[in-house]
Amino acid sequence: MSDDSLANDSLALALIQRQERLAAERATLEGHWQEIAELVSPMRAEFTVMRQTGEKRQQRIYDATPSLAAENLAAGLWGMVTNSANRWFQLRSIDAEVNELPEAKRWFELATQRLHDALAANGLRFYTRVVDLYSDLVTFGTGIFYTEEAPETGALHYSCRHLAECTIAENDREQVDTLFRRFHWTARQAYQRWGERCGEAICKAAEKEPERRFAFLHAVLPREDADRRRLDAKAMAFASHYIDVEGRKLLSEGGYPEFPYQVPRWSTRSRGIYGDSPAMLALPDIKMLNAMAKTTIVAAQKAADPPILAPDEMAVRGIRTTPGGIIYGGVDEQGRARYQPFQSGAAIGLGIELEEQRRQAIREAFHWSLLLMIAQPNQTATEVLARQEEKLRLMGPHLGRLQSEFLDPLITRLFNVMLRHRRLPAPPEALVGRGGIKVEYVSPAAQAQRANDGTAIVRALQAILPLAQMKPEIFDNIDADATARALAEAFGAPAKLLLDPETVAALREQRQRQQMLAAMTAAAKPVAGAVKDLSQAGLLPGLREAVANAPDTAGEGAMRR
Repeated sequence: MSDDSLANDSLALALIQRQERLAAERATLEGHWQEIAELVSPMRAEFTVMRQTGEKRQQRIYDATPSLAAENLAAGLWGMVTNSANRWFQLRSIDAEVNELPEAKRWFELATQRLHDALAANGLRFYTRVVDLYSDLVTFGTGIFYTEEAPETGALHYSCRHLAECTIAENDREQVDTLFRRFHWTARQAYQRWGERCGEAICKAAEKEPERRFAFLHAVLPREDADRRRLDAKAMAFASHYIDVEGRKLLSEGGYPEFPYQVPRWSTRSRGIYGDSPAMLALPDIKMLNAMAKTTIVAAQKAADPPILAPDEMAVRGIRTTPGGIIYGGVDEQGRARYQPFQSGAAIGLGIELEEQRRQAIREAFHWSLLLMIAQPNQTATEVLARQEEKLRLMGPHLGRLQSEFLDPLITRLFNVMLRHRRLPAPPEALVGRGGIKVEYVSPAAQAQRANDGTAIVRALQAILPLAQMKPEIFDNIDADATARALAEAFGAPAKLLLDPETVAALREQRQRQQMLAAMTAAAKPVAGAVKDLSQAGLLPGLREAVANAPDTAGEGAMRR
């Protein structure tokens, strides 16, 4: 065995051991996630139990309110943050002056559109995968999203990885920069990817048992000796290793210029590297509701189909309790019933009322009222918008973390991939050395966070209006152009609706010339009428002679002219 093979096997063993240590450290969390999954997201309940394909997973659920609330929140995040029907982000310069330059505006508009087109490519694959990430995020507090780049074309493949497969680690800045994914592939899949580099067991299975499954490990971690000037995979900022776990064998080594995984956390109040979730917050109510629903079902069943009271065991033999059945001997000679239904006197209505209280608490934990936003009767449009903005601001901390840990690195990676493969136009010279590019979010949720400025402007104008009726010149204190642009930006109006200041100035100058020409034309009409009258009266030649013979004063010269 060569020195390189020994080194590779030693590296594979070290990475496997590190993954096992990370997995052991979160063993308690996996038990917690398993319990949550069984009650909220049963299709993901594979943390401590391996499920068979098609196996029933809802045996423990007696009320679907938690599952529906979680799915509602995940769908709401999709619609508010990354809606495929709307442009939810745009590129801008950090230097505000650059954003006003026409060539910079055109480049930002084109680059933003191409990024949106790339996210919508392959049948909206990004948008179909990201909703799974949101579901994991609100259920387990941590989501794993993988953005894979095709080396030849630069096309991106998006997928949501199951948290049960992945373990993570942070750097000194509390950023996730290391991820181990332990997954299973069939022998046929492994042989298609790595060929003869697979171990002997996998190669034999690929020939005789192609559907036999094997465990593999994908390790992505920062490369300490990375040379960012080189473009080969083994010198990139992040190392990528695929390992055969059973054979302890390194199958391939590569790299990524950027960390390919995006790992958002809902919150980190527990001070761990894995996040907390609304499902964790609502877990006591979820368990209580599940137990109460089971009890209520049993009580309702007893009330609808109660047990039969009988004097002895022999008396109930042969009794037919089916609907429409005849019970022979059910009454004695005096007509008194020998059998009676058992009435427990349970207050089923009270149980249902208590259940509804728990349901409401669970819904609020998943921001149910925030997402429904049903308008109350007798409300104005302004009141409805104000309520919606207030509710959206309550999610500000979570949306901020979602942007910083998921959307920012995702768009940065997408931008860099497209730039490397020349799928974006070259930036104009105006952007070179002017502070860089930033991502500005314009989704409904992001706009709600910035709506305070617009609301403040509207309220100020409403307060000034009564004063302006008494003293109109009070509006001289307000820059109308700046006010219009600030309102459009605060309420999320498309940037293409606003003309640049140079175009506005040209339009106003043209309008002013037209107004002056119209005024001159209007002023000339009386003079033209007077000249016509004089001409018809035959007095015009005499008037001209008198003017010609008059002394040449300034006023008379002007009249001659």
